Amino acid sequence: MQHESWLVKKDRVWAMRFFQDKHSDEDGTTYMRVHYASCRLGFLHGITPHVDLHESEKLTYEKARDLWRSSVETEWEVSEKPLWKTL
Repeated sequence: MQHESWLVKKDRVWAMRFFQDKHSDEDGTTYMRVHYASCRLGFLHGITPHVDLHESEKLTYEKARDLWRSSVETEWEVSEKPLWKTL
């Protein structure tokens, strides 16, 4: 997993974006953020319009890596391109 990674469910309706927080916590711990999103029309192989963001999770790098690995081993695949526009 890199500083930013995208996973899309094989049915292409759900996706996750993993990215590293820009700033460390007060204790110096670096966290990863995971955004969960859906697109009722299905994600394209690139930027997709009409994406609904559902939630964001702050995880330690280890927990984010475990989630990424377990997701890839089940119904998710890596997207080589971003799936929605980010600010």
